[in-house]
Amino acid sequence: MNKFLAISFCAMLLTTACNSSEEPKPQAVAKKVEAVQPAAAVVEQKVAPITTVDWQKAFEMHKAGAVLIDVRTPAEVAKGMAAPTAINIPLQEMPQRLSEFPKDKDLLIYCRSGKRSMAASKFLVENGYTRVFNVEGGILALPPQN
Repeated sequence: MNKFLAISFCAMLLTTACNSSEEPKPQAVAKKVEAVQPAAAVVEQKVAPITTVDWQKAFEMHKAGAVLIDVRTPAEVAKGMAAPTAINIPLQEMPQRLSEFPKDKDLLIYCRSGKRSMAASKFLVENGYTRVFNVEGGILALPPQN
């Protein structure tokens, strides 16, 4: 009986700790993805790989024409963006705003820490985008600006 109580208590602590993140859950976008794409199409579709780049590489690509896309919430963006030309499309709004992502340019996706940007990158690739780059570490990894 004591083992059962100890295991139950540990499970409750893990559940509580895992649900205390500040960032929205990528699963919400995954559910919306199902609404955008029929399940049969997802099974047969081959997806392009998602390349991870650091900020130095991202800024080089941006200078060469790549588009920086910030998938954080508007409240987070109000605290600062990686570049003044970055486009803010929050992760939760991606299914409705998919047409705003250009398919003919490299897309540099970033968020606060890299979790939401990876979910956003996967969503884009699953919807036919092939030039998707996840910026590693998000805003937290942004080098100091001089």
